[in-house]
Amino acid sequence: MNKNIMNCKFVCWLTVILAFNGTVNAASDISRTFHSGKPNILMILVDDLGYTDLGSYGGNIDTANMDQLAAQGMRFSNAHAYPSCAPSRASLLTGQDPHKVGLGGQNGVTPVGVSPKASGYSSSLEGEFTSIAALVKKQGYRTYQSGKWHLGHEEHQLPAAMGFEKYFTLIDAAASHYDDNLAVSQRVSPTGRGSYIRNGEIVSELPEDFYSTKNFTDEIINMIEAGKDDDRPFFAYLAYTAVHDPLHAPDEYIDKYRDAFSSGFEELRQERVRGLARSGLISDDPVATEKLKEIPYWKELTSKQKEDLSKRMAVYAAMLDYMDEQIGRLVKHLKEIGEFDNTLIVIASDNGAAGTPMTVYTEGNPDDIVWQKANYPLRSIDDYGRKGSFPTMGLPNAQASSGPYHNVKLSLHEGGTRIPLIVKVPNKNSSGIINTFFHLSDLYPTFADYAGADTNDQNTLLGVSFYPILENSDISVPDRGFGMEYMGLRSYRKGDWKLVFVPEAIGGTGDYALYNLASDPGETRDLGRDHPAIVEDLAIAWFDYASENGVIVVPMSLVNEHYNRIGSYFLGIDWAE
Repeated sequence: MNKNIMNCKFVCWLTVILAFNGTVNAASDISRTFHSGKPNILMILVDDLGYTDLGSYGGNIDTANMDQLAAQGMRFSNAHAYPSCAPSRASLLTGQDPHKVGLGGQNGVTPVGVSPKASGYSSSLEGEFTSIAALVKKQGYRTYQSGKWHLGHEEHQLPAAMGFEKYFTLIDAAASHYDDNLAVSQRVSPTGRGSYIRNGEIVSELPEDFYSTKNFTDEIINMIEAGKDDDRPFFAYLAYTAVHDPLHAPDEYIDKYRDAFSSGFEELRQERVRGLARSGLISDDPVATEKLKEIPYWKELTSKQKEDLSKRMAVYAAMLDYMDEQIGRLVKHLKEIGEFDNTLIVIASDNGAAGTPMTVYTEGNPDDIVWQKANYPLRSIDDYGRKGSFPTMGLPNAQASSGPYHNVKLSLHEGGTRIPLIVKVPNKNSSGIINTFFHLSDLYPTFADYAGADTNDQNTLLGVSFYPILENSDISVPDRGFGMEYMGLRSYRKGDWKLVFVPEAIGGTGDYALYNLASDPGETRDLGRDHPAIVEDLAIAWFDYASENGVIVVPMSLVNEHYNRIGSYFLGIDWAE
């Protein structure tokens, strides 16, 4: 590990454990008291950001601007999303479980045996809901969107129909970060190109100097600037495609991290765990961690393989460093126009770090693999990060990025769902850590409360408002159960207990496993045999969750068989040629 980078990143964080009294049962039950002026709301969603990558979360990447926001606001130690992009985005914007609004599937992929024509599994928005943008718009907000969408291509699924007045949008799941605008595969984007729109008009060509992170930031700044003389507050949703693969970044940013990860992913993971403890986000006590069997030992790798994984991490760090600079530019603009103090700023990831190889987007289709190789011809380590290359983070690096938490994106283990979450509260400096369980769907009622919107008529909202806690109220969120389903995987958590089913082929046990997250946050000890009554109670609770949210239950045996066939698409390593 590069010690200079490490030393500059680990700062002393003031840890504040909030004391809560009282309870609140749901967003609609909150007694609201608002300050006279409604705050602006800025939601920044980062794509595939690992739990420990930010400096304020124990990382060694230069993220000074986000760290400064964390120092002025609240960090969440126990925040969660769904384990993949689209379900998380659907839940954030609609306040619903993804199965209620069509995102039980993604990119046309559904759980084994479930038809994409089944209700809730269309892979695009459907059903009845009021988007958060439409809700706050009724409260007098200007509404802006810039960046990734991934919720459908039909007119009624696009930003305008969801209440956004101005937008610059990549409709697809992912694309090249440069002006070539290549899709990640033809299965994901049949045209082979990303689909951009601006305010209802198709954007057929991107400028030659296009780089996604810069241009998405330019667009949101321009929208805010154009409305700065408008008395209405704004709601801005900035959804970066960084740090989603293909990993692309300017050479000078990559050079900054060229030697930062040369000690390998095992040391990186250990250092990230120590960094979390120094940051106050986990206990100082030793934390047991689980190793995916598909991850090799560093000492067993060839020198080229070590160089390969180190360079991927350097490009990943460069992307995040660049994005942090752009967030700093946006914050500077808010300060220049006098809107920073009165803006609620939220920064979150949509899932855990991504450990899949590039072939995951092809699902093994030979024609699509040929297309990928033809359109991303730069396959050497030296070319990583440049236009025409397609480096992924790599499974070992992604597990290191998850820190002590087991597994990565696409899994319902903690490494797939636990996310960094920073909230800068409007008109106050309140640095601290919130350890209460939080889910991305809680942002919908939280934003609604800050905007003064009434959600009493939305009895299917999934989340709970954290407005009272953020405003240092004496009201707390009570212990609540929370269920998830993703592609046949299952989890249900309540209190310190978590029941999870993940196939053995992708890092699980192939059956229900029970973990006590208070004593074993790394999910290393299955306590199911010791506590069969808890397993039964949580399993019943999961089936209740599934019934209430339109989840089609797939037998575990069928899910296991399916992942035995396709598991290599998820946990392989696509080494450089």
